[in-house]
Amino acid sequence: MIPTVGQQLFAVRNTVAKVVLPAIDPADGFATEQAGLVLACVDWVMDVQASEFRYELLEHGASRDTLRALLELAADPGAQELLDETAITPPDLVGIRDQVGQLKAAVVRRFEALCEQPELRTPARRILTGAARAQAARELSWCRMTGFPQGPPADIASVLEGQAAQQSAPVAVG
Repeated sequence: MIPTVGQQLFAVRNTVAKVVLPAIDPADGFATEQAGLVLACVDWVMDVQASEFRYELLEHGASRDTLRALLELAADPGAQELLDETAITPPDLVGIRDQVGQLKAAVVRRFEALCEQPELRTPARRILTGAARAQAARELSWCRMTGFPQGPPADIASVLEGQAAQQSAPVAVG
C-alpha cells in the first residue's frame, strides 16, 4: 500500500509532536517556538491539502464565469478567444493555475475597458463585486487555520461545495 499525502503529513506531524518537540531543551525557547510553527504549518496543510485540486477547478470556473459575464456587457474578440481556449480545463494543477492567471488578467483588462464606458461601469462593478465576494470566502476558508481571518470561517471543503453548486457550468477537465 502506498501512503496517501494526508497519511504522510500525519506521520510527519506525529513525529514532530511526539519525538522532536519533547527532545528540545526546554530552555531553548526559540527552538520550541519553531517546532510549534512547523506543527501549525503541517496542521494547515493537512486541513487544505485534500481540497487543493477542487479549489483550483472552482477558481477556473469562477474566472471563466466572471469573464463570460463581462463579455455579455460588451463583446471583445480577444477575451472571447481566451474563454473558448479555456473551455477544457488542464488535468494538472500547474496547467489549471496557468489558465486561471490568464483568465484573471483578461478579467482585469475587460473590467478596465468597460469602466471607460460610463453606461457599463456600474454593471461591470456589480459583476466584479460578486466575483470578489466569492473569492474572499474561498481565501478566508483556505487560510482559516493561520489565525488571520476574523471570526470562524467555514472549512474549505464546505465553501467549495456551496460555490460549486452556484457555478454556471460544470468544469470539463481534459
